[in-house]
Amino acid sequence: MIQGHGDDSYIYSRTTDVNFSSNVCPIIDHKGLEDNIAQSISLINSYPEPDGGSLATILSRKSGINENEIVVTNGATEAIYLIANAFKNKNSVILSPTFSEYSDACLLFSHNVRCIESLDEVEEDDEIIWLCNPNNPTGSVVEKSILERFINKHLNKILILDLSYESFTRLEILSSKEVCSYSNIIAIYSLTKRYKIPGLRVGYLVANISLTNKVKEYRMPWSVNILAIEAGKYLTELKESLFNLDKLLEETLRFRLELNKIKGITAFPTNTHFFLCKTDFGTADELKSYLIEKHGLLIRDASNFFGLDKSYFRIATQLKEENDKLIKALKYWKEQYI
Repeated sequence: MIQGHGDDSYIYSRTTDVNFSSNVCPIIDHKGLEDNIAQSISLINSYPEPDGGSLATILSRKSGINENEIVVTNGATEAIYLIANAFKNKNSVILSPTFSEYSDACLLFSHNVRCIESLDEVEEDDEIIWLCNPNNPTGSVVEKSILERFINKHLNKILILDLSYESFTRLEILSSKEVCSYSNIIAIYSLTKRYKIPGLRVGYLVANISLTNKVKEYRMPWSVNILAIEAGKYLTELKESLFNLDKLLEETLRFRLELNKIKGITAFPTNTHFFLCKTDFGTADELKSYLIEKHGLLIRDASNFFGLDKSYFRIATQLKEENDKLIKALKYWKEQYI
């Protein structure tokens, strides 16, 4: 799906003052990264490594796994399409509502696709299971103990575990080492989300070598550009986190509680910094247009997620003063219908 994602401010004439539609981390200072990219700019005169091998080496050292158990990709999205291609013509089930690219990639490579609302709905004929954890757009997490029981019950199926938002929850999730100990799990990671670099497009997948070798057969050379590789290396080597997760989640809770005080707006529970909301006034598309045109605030219309209707939208926590602007704007929106 080329259109219909978040961060689509380019389709509006009004400048976006605050972007609630993108669920990357809002609180990262990129001064060090910008300096690193400036110092690396002369590298654009040469081809990058065809496979991002130097970044894979650093990632393997940090996670304690073999670098051959890592495939560096052009964001998490390339990983999704590589996996769908490597397992073309399979029966795939997708825990929904979730990121649309799983179904789009599967359909492109002739999978039989079925959406389910619970892992309990997995059937004997299902071969590939797609799970986003934490899940986009709900922010929900399947806890590690529950997931391990599920995996051990379905060792004959391939589990695709999208961990793009693993850095934004306090709940325990499978580590890369644990992923590689199984012969049937592929985990997807996103430096894009973790470090707020969506314009650079860099991610990776982790799996047992037998699975990474299969995926590598379909990889295009030089898919990750040289500046993205250098940025990934710089960020991965940082010794300190670039954001305070406790403060981010604390503000998320305050933000949600304030939104739920607005009659006609529901902000659903979450295990991370983004969450689903529902409006009883108009549609999410109408609300989105109102907020950007009248207030310069951009939200994510979530009505195109499987299983959600036209009343749903997703927002990601920003700074307190920015969140308060959205709260105030939603109160104005409600007043139009009273």
